[in-house]
Amino acid sequence: MTHKIVLVPILFIMLIFPLRAQELSRTQLDSLYNLFVGIRTHNIQGIQTADTTHIKCAFGLVCRIKFNLNRFNDQQKAMLKPLLDRPVTDTSFVTPGGFFRVHYDNSGFDVPTYDLDSLAMALDSSYNFEVKYLGYPPPPPDNGAGGDNKFDIYIQSLGNTYGYTEPETEIVPGSNRYTAYMVINYDYSGFYTKGINAARVTVAHEFHHAIQIGDYIERYNSDEFFYELTSTSMEHFVYPSIHDYYQYLPSYFTNTQYSLGRNSGLAEYALAIWNIYLQENFGYDIIKKQWELMPTERALQAISDSFASYNTTFGEQFNMFGIWTYFTNYRASLDKEKHFVNAADYPLLQPIISLNMNSSTTSAKANTFPVTNNFIQFINMYDHDNRYRDTVVALISNDDIGGEISNPDSMISFLYNISDFENSETNKIGNSSYYYALNIDKPSFWISAVIINNQRADYGQYFVQNIGYAFPSPFNYNRNSLIYIPAIPDQLGFTDINIYTSSMKLVYSRHQQVVPYLGHKVIQWDALDNDNKKLDSGVYIYVTKSGSNITKGKLVIFK
Repeated sequence: MTHKIVLVPILFIMLIFPLRAQELSRTQLDSLYNLFVGIRTHNIQGIQTADTTHIKCAFGLVCRIKFNLNRFNDQQKAMLKPLLDRPVTDTSFVTPGGFFRVHYDNSGFDVPTYDLDSLAMALDSSYNFEVKYLGYPPPPPDNGAGGDNKFDIYIQSLGNTYGYTEPETEIVPGSNRYTAYMVINYDYSGFYTKGINAARVTVAHEFHHAIQIGDYIERYNSDEFFYELTSTSMEHFVYPSIHDYYQYLPSYFTNTQYSLGRNSGLAEYALAIWNIYLQENFGYDIIKKQWELMPTERALQAISDSFASYNTTFGEQFNMFGIWTYFTNYRASLDKEKHFVNAADYPLLQPIISLNMNSSTTSAKANTFPVTNNFIQFINMYDHDNRYRDTVVALISNDDIGGEISNPDSMISFLYNISDFENSETNKIGNSSYYYALNIDKPSFWISAVIINNQRADYGQYFVQNIGYAFPSPFNYNRNSLIYIPAIPDQLGFTDINIYTSSMKLVYSRHQQVVPYLGHKVIQWDALDNDNKKLDSGVYIYVTKSGSNITKGKLVIFK
């Protein structure tokens, strides 16, 4: 037997500004200044720039400028302050729904090139869907700024930028909630989506930013990805026939190994598909629940906690999301199970590692960040004629949300082995002839899936190494779905399992099948008592017995 190991480090460079204001360097402040001034003075005296890169949303840029304004030099502040004021226009109108006032120019360089009646309908549609249908509160009133308490939209020349939402006045000191207004481009010719359709998705996107910072919290620098993926997903929810977000998808499908919470730039817009995945599986309410948790929790924790009432965990869903991202383009037609409604239109996912299996065991070692989906492709070509035989794609998901929040720059190593034989360290992949093992630290944060020849073979597998204890312990109903308890089976593969409280009250008793788990024998228990109810938080004692074989131990449950 030969054993082939390929070491492939995966290093990521995130091109984002640091989170805390004091960390911004002089060079970064200058970059912010140049970018914003370039956007806001794009059409002064009719001068057009040659740049063709389109900025989806300058909301984050405006936040960084406003909340760091005192750190710019005097000349820069003199230029920035009037550009951060509300634009001055020569006319305005109120949309038929009565919630919006649209400000624009009838003459000069900023005259809108799209139909304003259609824009008014788009604004009212965004309000009706996001507020009246989804149940989000409307943005708070602005105390008469702009002429009245209606939400203000300003149409301006913004160069190659779709638009932005600008926070204006903090509602209550220290609340991190702000009144806001919206600025959108006067002309979308040359954009990926053009004309009124571009304006439609822009107002759906920016209106939700106003809801986010007005009704929940402005914490953009810490959780940028969540603000942008949510607003981009709103474009799809309000206008499902307009696919402007398609232009950003390649940035994620070619880099799925980036941490969910560290994605920035184009990928944060591409991750609208995460919310689309949630909506197609759980409905819209789970996303709103996450925003309701945001004032007191970081975004990743809010996402994780939102699954508590859906009898699942973030890890399980993040792993399944990875499977959905694999079955796109032509692969969508090969998948027999549920996948994205628009999967056939999405790009093909690219694995982070691709290896030929030219020995009995092939291994891939990688360094990654917390909360990542890592795809490794193994091509089996070692039959007698050296002909193509199988393509095995392993998806290794990490769901260490706490690690990502507390130490986002930490690197995690894993070693994934695939072989065509079984030993004490391997686990069989579905009904295939392949076996796998994963060498990792903190096994409770890892879940795998395997796809063989574009067919789902295995998924949702948690990892345990050298199990001689109940795992995970502590078990948390909001995070975990199963406890794995070591057991020795009888000749028929069963054992008796009894669970007691610390005062030796019996709460669970079954004659239960013992199953293999990464080369070990375990009982899978959902932590429900004999009446199928959740247990109170505390320490519990387990005892398994088959003949004279007995295992005992303790575990902790958090309700």
